[in-house]
Amino acid sequence: MELGIYNRHWQPGFRYPYPRKRRLFERLVQALDDRFIVQLTGLRRTGKTVIVFQLINHLIDRGVEPLKILYFTFDEERLRIEELLSAYSRQTGIDIGATRTFVFLDEIQKLPDFQNQLKVFYDLYPELKFFITGSMSLFLRKKTRESLAGRVRNFYLPPLHFDEYLEFVGKDHLKDMKPAFFGQLRIEFERFLSRQFIETINMERAENRREYYLSIVRKIAFEDIPMVFSVEYPELLFRMTKIIASHPGIRIDFQSLARELGISNKTASTYVEYLTESFILKRLYNFSRNLITSEKKLKKFYLASPSFSWALSPNAKIGQLVENAVISVNDYRFFWRDSAGHEVDFIRVTDDGKIVPIEVKYKSELAGTDFRNLRLFCRRFGLENGMVYAAVDSPRKFEWKGLKIDVRPIFESVSTGGN
Repeated sequence: MELGIYNRHWQPGFRYPYPRKRRLFERLVQALDDRFIVQLTGLRRTGKTVIVFQLINHLIDRGVEPLKILYFTFDEERLRIEELLSAYSRQTGIDIGATRTFVFLDEIQKLPDFQNQLKVFYDLYPELKFFITGSMSLFLRKKTRESLAGRVRNFYLPPLHFDEYLEFVGKDHLKDMKPAFFGQLRIEFERFLSRQFIETINMERAENRREYYLSIVRKIAFEDIPMVFSVEYPELLFRMTKIIASHPGIRIDFQSLARELGISNKTASTYVEYLTESFILKRLYNFSRNLITSEKKLKKFYLASPSFSWALSPNAKIGQLVENAVISVNDYRFFWRDSAGHEVDFIRVTDDGKIVPIEVKYKSELAGTDFRNLRLFCRRFGLENGMVYAAVDSPRKFEWKGLKIDVRPIFESVSTGGN
């Protein structure tokens, strides 16, 4: 195998042509000199490979010899790591045991038994710095937990945040989100809902964007998941994704879903799990102070991006897409719904245990009824404060029937400086 095909940076003076960087880039730069294996996961087409190439540029710019940086993707080839490193040493003359060498392995989940192969080289060759990427959450977590525990630092790359989108479309001046820019921000925000992936931001034709997103979903459903898991009916993975796209925030009853699709409850539950662990779905639990109780209740699902919901369900309402956008870039794990049907969109639990109920209202005029469920939740759990993200031009504070409410512009909820 000729590794130079995969490593264009070995050519004198070559740099990968990706000047604009995601916000996660700087955190990954800081991790390059750690002993740990760096693991970058995320949905297809969010830019994991581009970040790898940008990191290679960074290493070369700071003086690392290009031949001491190896890149390989398992998208097409399934070469064992021992064979890969042997070929690398033979073709470059680099002794991996004697010199600091950076090894970038893309789509690692496609290599069988990768975790045990990595463990051997991590333990025996401390001069090797591994950086791995993958698009299967459960599979990677399970494998790294089995053999690489204590050896891996995990990073997740979501679809674009709104402030990143503004940078990519050349409207950096709007990132401060001043009230004076509210009209322009709202226009760009609504464009962002169907352009949350870098390659689509300049696609003006709606049908081109739709086909782009459909191609990602099809590849995950018909290729990626069946390659890793045993899937008898991949077409059902696609149908499930379309069902959720039609109802962002849907609460799934697996018995009803199984009946509609003509499969068993277990198969329905398993397929939804596969979609979640391939990052195409995001799952929320009904909040309870007892996590076990939360996991037993009905769960709520969104697609990983409002752009997918927009593409698969042309009739999706903008309010649903906005709610979908909020969860796409935030690591919220909970919503809340009581037996009477009162519901709060998201419950954020901070690292120190603080509980913050959040409602998303894509409108500029708010009434008491918009706060009713927040108040019910806060009374139930002994809280005094709630948060609302709305189409307002600046932060506002209200007090309604004893509840203190922090109203924030919707743009903050999907930007890197928000929650």
